[in-house]
Amino acid sequence: MDLQEKLLEEKVEKAKTKESKILESDSIQYNCQDLDQEQRVDVNPTQSNAQNIHIYISSNKNNLAARITGVTYFEESKDTAPNVKIRLFFGHERVLPVYETNSDNNGNFVIEDIPPGYYTLYAELGDLKYYSHYIKVLPGQSIHESVLLR
Repeated sequence: MDLQEKLLEEKVEKAKTKESKILESDSIQYNCQDLDQEQRVDVNPTQSNAQNIHIYISSNKNNLAARITGVTYFEESKDTAPNVKIRLFFGHERVLPVYETNSDNNGNFVIEDIPPGYYTLYAELGDLKYYSHYIKVLPGQSIHESVLLR
């Protein structure tokens, strides 16, 4: 073996040992990123829908408002009671009346243009009073209520 071959062999041996050392060592990779970089993300996307709505107004007027009519009587004599204070309440509470009126000289009263629902009627003339049960009023309905003052 001549000197050149020997040197070449030594270089190959050194390279193999160096390569084996590299392969045997832990491989660690460092990755650095700039976390302060500006990113634009739209978190409130908008969506639009188009709808065509056609509204037709006819000349046929449907009045859905209801009315309550009645006559006020004295319970003992069954005579009509004039000028009785009539109050209409929504539901069962008697805090704020929905409608207030008085009966006429013949004891008749009319409560008009009320929406459908459940109502109670309260009437009073001096010490005489009347309090109804629920009155169910349907759309466009006319109800007659006799009031007996006690």
